[in-house]
Amino acid sequence: MRTKISITAFHTRLPAYVRGRIGVIEAYHGSQPLADASARGVIKPEPLYTVAFEAAELWPEAQAHRERVFVDAWESYLEPA
Repeated sequence: MRTKISITAFHTRLPAYVRGRIGVIEAYHGSQPLADASARGVIKPEPLYTVAFEAAELWPEAQAHRERVFVDAWESYLEPA
């Protein structure tokens, strides 16, 4: 799956370095309050996932490394399959 490049919320928990990048869903955490909405005082439950990204997918200088970066991402951060 790929994360969205642009997020319309003023506040977002999706780090810029994973936007538009391809990752693999590692875990599903059920429906959790969307942090972007909570920052505005709105409770909006949404599916939350842990997504794994290869370091080389995020940073060109990591091509020789096999590390992965894990990010929790709400469903609205992900592009539809």
